[in-house]
Parts: sequence; C-alpha cells; structure tokens
Amino acid sequence: MSQPSSAYNNSESIYYSAYRPPLHELILSEVLKGRHFKTALDIGCGVGASCIALIPYANTVIGYDPSQAMIEKATSHPTITYTNRLEELPDYCDLLCFFGSLEYIDTVMLKKYTQRLNKGGCLICCDFEVDYASILKLVDITIETTDYNHAKNLSNYQDFQGFKEQVVKVESTSFNCNLEQLKSLIGAEFEHMGKPKDLLDSIQFDQETYELKAALYYSMYIKH
Repeated sequence: MSQPSSAYNNSESIYYSAYRPPLHELILSEVLKGRHFKTALDIGCGVGASCIALIPYANTVIGYDPSQAMIEKATSHPTITYTNRLEELPDYCDLLCFFGSLEYIDTVMLKKYTQRLNKGGCLICCDFEVDYASILKLVDITIETTDYNHAKNLSNYQDFQGFKEQVVKVESTSFNCNLEQLKSLIGAEFEHMGKPKDLLDSIQFDQETYELKAALYYSMYIKH
C-alpha cells in the first residue's frame, strides 16, 4: 500500500460508502479507553469509517488510502483530511492506525509509516471479520478460504523492533443492521469476491432487520 491506486474500484467504493458496520467505534473504545491525541494517522482508511471513529480521540485525523475511488467517496468532517498521496502525509503523529490494512503492507512500507510516529505514541492494528454464512447459504455460496490474516500485527514482521506490546486480543460481538445495510455489506463482499452484481438480486430476504456475528481483532503498541 503505497502509491495512488485503483485496487479498490468505483463499484466497491459505492458499497463501502453506503454502509460499514459500527465496529471501528467498538474496537477503539476497548483499546484506547478515553485517551486523546493531537494527530492520528489512519493508513488504508477506505471511505473513512475508521477516520470518523477516530474523531473523539484526536484533534486532527489524516486518512490515507491509495485508492482514489475510496478517497473520493470518503465521509467528510472538518477535523479530517483525506489523501491518496504519500507526500501529503504529516511528518509526525502520536497515534498511528492500521484498520484492516496490514495485509497489504510490507516491511519496507511499514517502517516508512512508523517513522512518522512520535516516541511514546500509540500504534493500533485492528480488523474485523463478519460472518455472512447464514446469508450466503440462501444463494448456495460459501466464502472460499484464503490466507488473509485478520489478526496480523507487528509480530508478523521479522526483526521489527522499537515497540512495546500493550494489548493483543480477539473477541466476538454482534450487531444489527436493516435490509438496505445488509445488502450494502453483501454487495461489497460479492464485489470483492468477483461475483456478478445481479447475484445480490437473487437472494430472497425474509426479514427487515438482521443480526450478524463478527470477530474483532486488535493490538496496541507504544513506540519507545
């Protein structure tokens, strides 16, 4: 994850901007517990759901994503600045966040990002995995097993030093969404899986609201 990119296309950005599950806020409340920062840098911010969740914890939030399509549909806020250009990132921050983006970041780029974090600053690695099995079985689809690591954190990088581990945790939760929100989530999943767009229309939904289970993965480190 470095230079401007179209890795996430316009269709995916539309689904992502329509609705994202309220899990970023839950993770941050657990890991930060009321801490406050001057500048938060959010790497791989997508359409800004994670940036919006960071607002209560920082005076200024900078969201970076190499996908121009994502940045163009990011949720605006007076304390958030979005960019898809590395040269526009701040030289210093005291909170550095990777919300589901570490899988796309190699050691070289990770070091470039962490060099911007002040000593004593916090680094957060987090992700979530929503269980769509009960919905996808309605169209006889199973999500293929991949090697994507939702729990990826600094321990997965060889010889990566200079950080003290504070929290490493995995927990389960659930959230409710209405039918339109569910369609947005499933649509994004189909788009990412390369499934045809009209597959969503073939699902016979029989409820107006749904409860979905999700696994939360988060780690926090202090730079020393």
